[in-house]
Amino acid sequence: MRLKSLVRRRPSAPMVVSFIALFVSLGGAGYAAVSLPRNSVGNAQLQNNSVGNFKLKSNAVGAKKIINGSVGASKVNSSQVQLRVGSSCSSGAISAIGLSGSVTCTPALASEFGSNTAATTLGASSTQVATQSLAAGSSYLVLANPHAVITAGGPNQHVEVDCTLSVPTGTATPANPTTTTKTLAVDVASTAQPAAGTIPLALPVASSTSIQPATVNCSDTSTGATAPTVKVDTTISAIQTAGNN
Repeated sequence: MRLKSLVRRRPSAPMVVSFIALFVSLGGAGYAAVSLPRNSVGNAQLQNNSVGNFKLKSNAVGAKKIINGSVGASKVNSSQVQLRVGSSCSSGAISAIGLSGSVTCTPALASEFGSNTAATTLGASSTQVATQSLAAGSSYLVLANPHAVITAGGPNQHVEVDCTLSVPTGTATPANPTTTTKTLAVDVASTAQPAAGTIPLALPVASSTSIQPATVNCSDTSTGATAPTVKVDTTISAIQTAGNN
């Protein structure tokens, strides 16, 4: 058979089917990939409720993907998130704030009281420089600010002043105190130039069934053969507190 005759012959039906099958097997798998343009699947192509939690990548949804104001009170865990305070007290003061933002009011304002003391010269051991009685039946935040003036007993003397704020707690006799202690450390170069500093102290105190005294005690240690002269005055005050429920 001559080549010219072979070229003019029409392909048979089985051969056409074979070519179609070959095309599908080679190119059909990539059809879906090339038929969808980039960014062509949007909100309109997604069925409602079609994307579930299992299809979301961990940490894929951040703050920028959440519409402002879309997460409300019903969508948060009320045991972990304090909701916004939604009311106020027409008289008195707020004594407690609930997780839902509700407030509990007390008709009486929180009690505040305190005193100032004159300067006390510290002795060889711990010296009480202030005391303030706390009324029973309430918790308090007790504040004190001992101010120390140090005159060195010799030149180039290192002095440390320790002050402790304490309040007895419990019913034992003597009661175990709740305390906080801080230290002021100074270097005094000359006996003619005293040094000074303040030691801020703060102590939350639980309520008690009896009146308790809040006290400030201070002591000093120093280098050198001659002890310095340390004088301490302080304010001591207490503010009635209440916790959130």
